[in-house]
Amino acid sequence: MVKVRSLDVSASCHATEDVEKVKKAMLNLVPEDLRKKVSFNEQTLKGHYGNPIIRLSFKLKGEDAEKTLRYIAKNIDEISKRLLNASLSLRLELPKLYLRFSKQEAYLGRIVLEDSDDIVKVVISFSAKKTEALRKYLEEIGLI
Repeated sequence: MVKVRSLDVSASCHATEDVEKVKKAMLNLVPEDLRKKVSFNEQTLKGHYGNPIIRLSFKLKGEDAEKTLRYIAKNIDEISKRLLNASLSLRLELPKLYLRFSKQEAYLGRIVLEDSDDIVKVVISFSAKKTEALRKYLEEIGLI
C-alpha cells in the first residue's frame, strides 16, 4: 500500500511580487481546513543581478500531506492530468514526485501544471518502492 509521507511546497517571490499574494497562491494548493496549520519558512536570497528574492516554503506530513495530494488531484485541470500521465516518468524519482504549478493560476484558485520559471514547486514523498505501485495509486486518487 502506497502512503504519502510528506509534501514540500516552495516558491520564489521576486522584488516585483507581493509576498502575501505568493503565499495565497501556495495556500490555494492546500485544502481550506488545513490552511491555518501552514507555517511558512522565509529565506532571503540575492538574484543574479543582486535583486532580493524571498524563498517561501512549507512542509506537510502524514495525513495532512495525503489530504493535500487528494485535494490537488480533485482540483487539477484535465489537460494537466493528461500531461502528468504522459510525463510521469520525467517527474518521478522514487520515492519522490516533482510537480510544478503555475503561480498565477494558483493565485486565482486553479491548479494547472506549468513548466516555466514562475511556479509553485511541490515535491511529494511516498512510501512506494516501485513505479507501478505509485502509478496505480495516482490513478486511484484521480491525479492521472
